[in-house]
Amino acid sequence: MAHLAPQSQANFDFQNYIKRSLEKDFRVVVGISPPMWLFAVFFLLFNTHGWYSYLWLPFIPLIIILLVGTKLQVIITKMGQRIHQRNEVVKGVVVVEPGDDLFWFNRPRLLLFLLNFVLFQNAFQLAFFSWTLYEFGLKSCFHEHVEDVIIRITMG
Repeated sequence: MAHLAPQSQANFDFQNYIKRSLEKDFRVVVGISPPMWLFAVFFLLFNTHGWYSYLWLPFIPLIIILLVGTKLQVIITKMGQRIHQRNEVVKGVVVVEPGDDLFWFNRPRLLLFLLNFVLFQNAFQLAFFSWTLYEFGLKSCFHEHVEDVIIRITMG
C-alpha cells in the first residue's frame, strides 16, 4: 500500500500480482535454454561404451556449485565490508547496495544461468538413470557396477 497511489489502492489485487510475478520468475529460473538442450544432446551422444561419462559427468554440477557458492560468499563478504566502511547503520534503512561489479564479468545473470544449468543437468541425469533402470533393469550394461549406480544417485 505504501508504494501505490491512493486511487489505485482500491483496484489493486495482491493475489494476482503475486501470481504474475511468480510465473515470470518461474520461467526465468526453470526455463530450458538452447545451451541446456545442447548439453542434453551431448550427454546422449557421449553416453557410449568406453567414454565412462556416467562417472565424470555427475561431478561437473558439483564443481559448478562449489564455484558459484564461493563467488556468492565473496559477494556477501564484499557487501558487508562496504557497509562496515561507511559506518552508517540506521535502523530500518537499507544500506546494502548490490551492484553488477561484484559478479563475474559484471553479469549477475551468469550465476543464475549456472544454477539453472546445474538443476537441469541433475534432473536430466536422474531422469536418464530412472529411464534406463525402468527400461533395461538393474543388471544391464548401463548399471554394470554398484559403484556406478551409487555415484549417479548421490551426485544427482
